[in-house]
Amino acid sequence: MKTNLKMKKILKKFYPIFCILLFYNFNAGKKLLASGKSFEWHPVGVDQYGNITEWINISSFKDLNKDSFRLQMKLLEENKPILARLDLNCRNKDYYLRKKRKMSQKGTWNSIPKGSSFEEIGKFYCKKTNAASNWGYTAETKYLWGIEKPTLDASSPNLQGEWIKVYKNNSSEFQYNSKVKKLSDSVLATYYFKKKSYKKYSPNISSKYNYGWIVVSCKEKLHSTFKKFNNTNIGEWTAPKTGRIGGGADSIRKAECY
Repeated sequence: MKTNLKMKKILKKFYPIFCILLFYNFNAGKKLLASGKSFEWHPVGVDQYGNITEWINISSFKDLNKDSFRLQMKLLEENKPILARLDLNCRNKDYYLRKKRKMSQKGTWNSIPKGSSFEEIGKFYCKKTNAASNWGYTAETKYLWGIEKPTLDASSPNLQGEWIKVYKNNSSEFQYNSKVKKLSDSVLATYYFKKKSYKKYSPNISSKYNYGWIVVSCKEKLHSTFKKFNNTNIGEWTAPKTGRIGGGADSIRKAECY
């Protein structure tokens, strides 16, 4: 009994200290998590050799108004990383890039070049603005880009279907899984795409492949693919577009819609 009383007295002395240490460690953990989340850099641009030169911080997204948004960017110039702030207007299709330590008030808004990283950023994020229709997200095609986001990874072994080869040539390959889901006016499927890339001024040939989700229209020659940032849960159905005759989407339409 005496031993138990002594232990209780000792515990009473150390209990406040233990609580303080626990509180400190808990808050330190929260700070570490917060700092980790604030630097979720994802590549969006490459140079002529295929080297990554532009990144965006996806956790920094901020609405500026009903047509515009802001993101943090990181650029590689002369092999030195430079932080910048990107403002993009989805209705006017222009952008304003403010580089750190070069915050000139005389900067101008520039039109978004076709095929640029700024256009790719706009295709993904302008869906969230009132100018979404300017980027192909129209009410008429919402049955494609407005469907529920997939929760299963496209490369998951739980798909259970068989992979059907659509085409394979010297430059690319396309397959889709037979376990498709038929909707009212479309077909939802997973696909596998592989493409060989030839870098300028280099004799080496590299191959890139990916698994993904695609929804194909059964009433018009349109399809939408699901784009997701790697190692995140952030993803969106892209604006519908037409595919080539005999391509992956066209083959799925002919085989599964009718």
